[in-house]
Amino acid sequence: MPATAVQPFRRARALTEDVYAPSWEVPTLNSAAFSRTKTTLVPAGQIRPRIVVTTPDLPGWIAPTAKALSGLLNLSENWDSYGGARIQEAIVVRALILLTQILGINSPAPSVVPLSDGGIQLEWHRKQQDLEIVFPADALPTYFYCDRHSGIEDEATATEIVKLTNLIESIS
Repeated sequence: MPATAVQPFRRARALTEDVYAPSWEVPTLNSAAFSRTKTTLVPAGQIRPRIVVTTPDLPGWIAPTAKALSGLLNLSENWDSYGGARIQEAIVVRALILLTQILGINSPAPSVVPLSDGGIQLEWHRKQQDLEIVFPADALPTYFYCDRHSGIEDEATATEIVKLTNLIESIS
């Protein structure tokens, strides 16, 4: 069964700094992905890849998020009975890369929602704040933020890593 390795995460510090460049691979049984002290495997079924998470300090959000994303990869065509497309593996990978850039060790795990076009949406609803990051199948990822207490709203492409990191910290 093929696997995708998620390397240890580091937080991005600035939009122009390439602090973290994840490496995706298909590890073999003797690879480093299976020799570290903490490895979590989240099976995704027999016909889809499994996600292998390898890091010395496993953040609390990784296991539930990887499990939810892995479950979405098992959805078949027409999963919603309205013609919903199969969730695209490349979008799951993009979402994981973004999450490793914006989430810290103690960040809350997002709710993971499939989109009918084959994309996904990540959501946090905490402390009277909402943050939604949408990964559509055929467009750039975007985010929407709303602070229900102050009335502040923001919407933009999800390429603003520092901004997203700050929003995650405000709802953590």
